[in-house]
Amino acid sequence: MRLVTYTAAGRTGVGARRDGAIVDAGYADMHALIGAGTDGLARAAAAAQSGTPVEGATLLAPIRPGKILCSGVNYASHAEENPGATLPTEPFFFSKLPSAVVGPDAPIRIPRPTTNADYEVELAMVIGAGGYRIPEEQALDHLFGWTILHDVSAREVQFKDMQITLGKNPDTFSPIGPEIVTPDEVGDWSTLRVSTTLNGQVMQDAATSSMLFTPAYLIAFLSDLISLEPGDVVTTGSPAGVGCFRDPAVYLQPGDTVTVSVDRIGDLTNPVVAGW
Repeated sequence: MRLVTYTAAGRTGVGARRDGAIVDAGYADMHALIGAGTDGLARAAAAAQSGTPVEGATLLAPIRPGKILCSGVNYASHAEENPGATLPTEPFFFSKLPSAVVGPDAPIRIPRPTTNADYEVELAMVIGAGGYRIPEEQALDHLFGWTILHDVSAREVQFKDMQITLGKNPDTFSPIGPEIVTPDEVGDWSTLRVSTTLNGQVMQDAATSSMLFTPAYLIAFLSDLISLEPGDVVTTGSPAGVGCFRDPAVYLQPGDTVTVSVDRIGDLTNPVVAGW
C-alpha cells in the first residue's frame, strides 16, 4: 500500500493511492494511522478499495517525524569520491529536525548567497512499532514503511568546526516523500537503486546492496541506546556523487530542480529558490 498526507478544500488528511488517485484513509495525520497498528492499515486498505477519490489534493510530507536519525557514510563508494575518507567500523548518525521537513514540490530555500547547499538521496525507514534494544533479527518487523528523505546540507556550515546540527537543519533542508510505501509492496530492500538528478543530469546512482550496514543493523544499533518511537524516521545513508566532492564542486542554486528517487517508492522533486 502507498500512503500520503494531503491537503484539499481546507483540510488535511491521510490518503491511500488507488490507480494514481488519492482516496481518504480516514485519519487526520500519519501518526494516528501508525498508532492504530494493524487496524489502521486495514482501514486504509479498505478505503483504497472502495473510497471516493479526493479532488484537488496537494501532497505534503507524508509524515513530520518526532525524530529523524540519519546514517552517514554508509556506502562503500564514499572511498572512491573522497580518497581521504575512512570507512566506519560502526554506524555514524546525526539528527535532522522536524522544522526542516517539507514535502514534494515544496521549495528548498537557500538561506544565504554564501550557502553551499548539497544534495543527498536517502532511503528512509518509518518506524511502526517502537522499541528499545530491538534485536537485529527482529528489526524490520518494526517498520511501518519506506520513504525517501533528501538530506540537503549547508556544507560551509557543516564543515566549519563540525557544526553538523546547524549545517543539516536550515528550514526546508529535509524534504520527505512523496509517500510511504508498506514493506510488502517494496519487497527486498537490497534490490533497490537510489539516485539524484539535478536539472536532468544524474548525479548519484547506486544499488542499496552496497550499503556498509544493513537497515536492520542500523535499527538495532540505534535502539541499543535510543528508544525508537512510532513515526520516527531512520535513514540509510547516501552514495557517492554528492556535490562537495566534485571537481569543481556542484551546489544547489536558485532556479534548479532536484529529484531524489528510489525504486518502487518513487520520485521526490523540489525546486530550489533564494531565501534571502
